[in-house]
Amino acid sequence: MAQLPRIHVPLRKPEDVIPHLGKGDQHWRDGYSAKSVCTSWFSANDVPHAVRHVLDQADEYRGAELIDAWLERCTHLPWGRGNPSQTDLLAILRLKDGLGVLGVEAKVKESFGPLVGDWLQDGRPNKAERLGGLCELLQVRREGVTNLRYQLLHRTAAAVLEARRYAAQHAAMVVQSFCPNRTGLADFEAFAEAVGFGAVQADRISRVKQLGTVSVRVGWAADA
Repeated sequence: MAQLPRIHVPLRKPEDVIPHLGKGDQHWRDGYSAKSVCTSWFSANDVPHAVRHVLDQADEYRGAELIDAWLERCTHLPWGRGNPSQTDLLAILRLKDGLGVLGVEAKVKESFGPLVGDWLQDGRPNKAERLGGLCELLQVRREGVTNLRYQLLHRTAAAVLEARRYAAQHAAMVVQSFCPNRTGLADFEAFAEAVGFGAVQADRISRVKQLGTVSVRVGWAADA
């Protein structure tokens, strides 16, 4: 796999992210998550209110200061071959006791993609190797993730891997939902429960799960 770039230039306006989107300007439309999350974070130039409301429920994230954020951040998954996990937005936060890494998965009406069981159906050994690595990192049994959305697994793993890379003590993966009907919430709740974060509802953050040196939480931010 080609090495991911570590040299970056700043985005001057939300539209500058279009060349980095998976399908380019096809996703740059009102009512789609790519445009919604860009507009939200550029407008705030900080952690948007809906996301901060969720983070502030956890003592370690209360009053977090945004240091830097990247749109469409690619994180290498070191198991098997395949694409990196492309997080909609990755933020580095200054917390009371050090650094925290926040991965944001933005959604409007889009789903979280295939279930793990469906994703594995083609039988490619590379997928089995990748899933094994994700489960080991997240400390969950493989047989317990078959009916979960694969995207939620690797997005959460990406936040943990980036936290390790930045030597951060804390990581969080928050779904920033712009859908008034909360599309995908049931899938997110099932994921959080099965992976060990406990019961999570809309506008709430989970309890901590300790993964090695990194304390991890997940949450759902309903954004108007």
